[in-house]
Amino acid sequence: MPKKDGHTHTQFSHHGTTEPLSAYLSHAVSQGFSDYTVTEHAPLPGAFLTQFTGPVDARDHSAMHEDELARYCQLVDQLQAEFQSQLTIHRGFEVDFLVGFEQDTRQFLDKMADWTDEIVLSIHFMPNKAGQLAPIDYTPAVLAAAFPEIVTAPQAVFARYFDTVQQSLDFAKTLSHPTKIRIGHLTLIRKYQKYFELPAFNHENLLKITTILNDMKSAGYELDFNSAGLRKPFNGEPYPTAAIARQAVQLGIPLVYGSDAHQVADQGQDYDILENILNQPLDN
Repeated sequence: MPKKDGHTHTQFSHHGTTEPLSAYLSHAVSQGFSDYTVTEHAPLPGAFLTQFTGPVDARDHSAMHEDELARYCQLVDQLQAEFQSQLTIHRGFEVDFLVGFEQDTRQFLDKMADWTDEIVLSIHFMPNKAGQLAPIDYTPAVLAAAFPEIVTAPQAVFARYFDTVQQSLDFAKTLSHPTKIRIGHLTLIRKYQKYFELPAFNHENLLKITTILNDMKSAGYELDFNSAGLRKPFNGEPYPTAAIARQAVQLGIPLVYGSDAHQVADQGQDYDILENILNQPLDN
């Protein structure tokens, strides 16, 4: 696994610290990273924000605002030049796949195609039985309110999540520009696994995961090997799990470490743990 942090955030996230991007980059240099992708949450579509029925804070503080986009791009460009002798900086976004808003997302990516080197394509909101796009990683209470089956039938929620991931892959394959695509925190649906005492994925969901990985391999996508779950009190493991990460390695899918840092201290966290997982013999 290259010494690259491929999933990072900035002061524009609205749910992290206000520490400047330059501090993240200096920290990465001090930790021996050679490559760094800045992937702030892309602005959410206005139509989605208007229709959103979840917590106001989740609506207003999940992503960069549209009027901050130009400043974000200018800042990344400036620091890319300033750090060029110390760190290879890639320009990017973490992009939410939102069912029903594919055209909005396509228009944004087309507009930003010339600037963007890489994207992390992620699921933070998915449709519930009422057809509402609800956050899956805001709080345990919000997850249970939108998806009460997380308590009574968690495998059904897992299946809904992986079906949404599959839809995101199908969407990504329709994009015409050559931006590098990395699939973000593939098992984020397990963020609150200790809180809800969630079971392991059943056979049906393991098959869905295998289909997703095979599809990623065929499409040439990378997989975000995300350390944030290790820092979450109700999770305690990376996204994806070690077993799924090793399955991806066996398939030849490139895994890229992602700190998912929303504060400087988290940049580079647990890189060695994730590297050790990938360095274990594949037949273990």
